[in-house]
Order: sequence, then structure tokens, then C-alpha cells
Amino acid sequence: MIKKDIFDKDVKAQFKAAAKDRMYRFLMAGGMIKGAVVHTTRMVNEMRANHGLGPLETLVLGQAYIATTLMCASLKGKDRISMNIRCSGPAQGLDVEANTFGEVKGSLKTNEILLEDPKQIKSLSSLFGAGFLTITKYLEDAKNPYSGQITLEHGSIAEDLAAYFLRSEQIPTGFKLSLFFNEKEEVTGAGGIFLQAMPGVLPEQVIEAENRIQQIHSLGEAFARGDAPEQLIEKEFSSLSPRFLDNSRVEFFCRCTRKRMEDYLRNLSAHDMDEIRAKGPFPVEARCHHCNTLYQFSKDDMMSF
Repeated sequence: MIKKDIFDKDVKAQFKAAAKDRMYRFLMAGGMIKGAVVHTTRMVNEMRANHGLGPLETLVLGQAYIATTLMCASLKGKDRISMNIRCSGPAQGLDVEANTFGEVKGSLKTNEILLEDPKQIKSLSSLFGAGFLTITKYLEDAKNPYSGQITLEHGSIAEDLAAYFLRSEQIPTGFKLSLFFNEKEEVTGAGGIFLQAMPGVLPEQVIEAENRIQQIHSLGEAFARGDAPEQLIEKEFSSLSPRFLDNSRVEFFCRCTRKRMEDYLRNLSAHDMDEIRAKGPFPVEARCHHCNTLYQFSKDDMMSF
């Protein structure tokens, strides 16, 4: 992939932002609730730059990136997970995928959410409308992917994901997904929290965890202020005695390459290749829908395939 430079060649700022974007896994309530908190400010801003998104589109896709990242907290090895939304609303839907290496990629079905009156938006539910949420797990030791689907009920990625886990996997689960925009509509803080109850957890512990996660007004704003993920969890969930296990990097990253796009073009039918070589237009453009990277191939390139 080719990332757009959002740091204006400031290597120090780039590494500083990269160091902050991490996932922290923890246990609390005596090990009966597992969780993860993720800082994703750089990830969201790089995603926004590559896809060329406005604030509204950044909010929708950014939440999906954060949620899919968090769902990888329980995966291992080379496992990966994808979230797909198909809907009738202006957002049309999205596809996002993440893996255990902390790599996240994906796109909206439309890069511009068209609204008759943007001022009338009261919640994101109006952007989704009716539709379906599908989660697919690609487990390293499984012969086939596992996929589950529910209808959209809330129009909120966090709430619909909680409903998915409760119905499809019978696991009480909570999400907090947050992006904070400054007065210039720039994302200055982004992140999320994932909580999941273990078998045998006490009902009052689940209620306490739910209350605590709902009381966090804006995780993105907290990260914009410079609050550290670990300290925030320790403060907000102190009554449940959180204990951190490990942490790992997260990043907007796609494994597409020019060579892969070249292989795709080489696999076109002889008729299609002859037509492209004869009529063009040149350069031939191939764009990765996961990260929006554009690869260009000249007429000489096409003649050599």
C-alpha cells in the first residue's frame, strides 16, 4: 500500500503518533470480565487521508475500524476477522478487516454520504437504515470461515455489535467507540473499549461494568487531552480491579502491492488484454478498495504482460 503523508515528512511526529496507537488487554472482576482498550488516533487519520473522507464519513468508518480492531483482542496466531454492513440508508454499508498483527483496512460502500439536510441528523441510525451486520472469523486452525449475521436494530455499530455477540455467541459484550473532532473538524483523539463477560460472572459485576463503560463521556476527547489508555481504565473501572496482561501495536495497513495488482491484470482474459492494449486509456489504473491506493500501468507495462 501507499500511505498519504499526514505528518508533512516529520519523522519524529510520525513515530510519536505510532507509539501511542496500541491495544491494551486486561482482566477485571477477578478474571471474570476480559477487556481491551485501544488508542487509534493515527490509524483513523491515516485511514481518512487515504480514502479522502469528510468528517461524517470519517466518523462512520472510523468507528468500524475501532470496533474491528477490538474484536481481534481474543484472536490468536494468524486469525483475522471482518465486519460487513449492508444497509438501505445513505451510508450504504462498509467492509472492514483486522488481524492479530494489528493491521486494519477497509472502506465505505460510498466515500461520500449524501444527505438532503445534514443538520437534521440526530443519530447515526439515520445513516444506516434497515440492513444486516455480518461478522466473519477466519481462524488459522479452521477449514472454513465462521460467519454470523443479524439485522440492524440500533443503527449504532457499538450497540449492534453487542446484540450480535449476545445472540450469535451468547456472550454479554459491550463496546465504546469514540472519535473526537476539534473546531477544524480534525480528529485529535480516537479509540475504543471492549468488554466481555466470562462464564460464571456475577450479574452485579456485569451491571457494574455496563454502568462504568456508559459513564465514559468521550474516550476520544480523553485521548485528545493526552490521557493514557491504561490509566483511564484503572480510573474508570477501579471498583472492578482491572489487571493488564499485554499490549500490541495497531495500524492502518493493507498488504496490497503493485506486484499483486500486476498479477490481477495478467489474469484478465486475452480478449480484455488485447482491447486494453489497443484502446487504453493509459495509464491503466488499478485501485485497492481496502486502502484506496492507486497503482498505474503505462502502455509499455501492459504490452510487457
